[in-house]
Amino acid sequence: MPIDVSDLEALLPPLVDAPGPELTGAGTADGLRYTGLELTGDATGGSFLECALTGCDLAGVPFDRARLSSCLLTDLRAAGWSLVDATLLDVVVTGGRFGAVTAHGAELTRVALQEVKVDYLDLRGATLVDVTLTGCTVAELDLGGADLRDLRLVDCTVESLVLRGARSRSVDLRGAEVTRLDGVADLRGCTISPVQLAGWAGGMAAELGIRVG
Repeated sequence: MPIDVSDLEALLPPLVDAPGPELTGAGTADGLRYTGLELTGDATGGSFLECALTGCDLAGVPFDRARLSSCLLTDLRAAGWSLVDATLLDVVVTGGRFGAVTAHGAELTRVALQEVKVDYLDLRGATLVDVTLTGCTVAELDLGGADLRDLRLVDCTVESLVLRGARSRSVDLRGAEVTRLDGVADLRGCTISPVQLAGWAGGMAAELGIRVG
């Protein structure tokens, strides 16, 4: 089942304020609250268990191979945020503005993104299970080569959607306004709207070698 803010808040215990903005690679943060901080250091390989990050600047702090479990991320910002090969379980990201989020090879399970703005969301080769994007604005959403299971886009605007090489099962794209699609042949397993079908028909015909007119 998809997770939302109220579900996650019910999972979180009483939180303690983090001792400071510095993160330590391979460290563990358990039951901490980070509020209004310009985070520093290195979160590579770290674990964040039942934590809340609110109004923080993540610029220059890598989260590669990090594990985030039962975390609420609210109004975060960064020109670039690296989550390469990270693991996210029961995570809600609400609000926030990002330049590029690099999360190729990551594993996202029961993750929700709500009202997030991002220029480039790189999920190439990632595994997404029970993931929902609601009210998000994404300039480029790259899902090339990803394993997609129970992915939903609701009231989203996506300028460029890359599906080339993706493996999809129960992917619902009907709630997304997509300007450009790369990989129409990889729509197998996706549900699309009649309007989307009409808009992508030319690309589908070209992929199948069909000449129209």
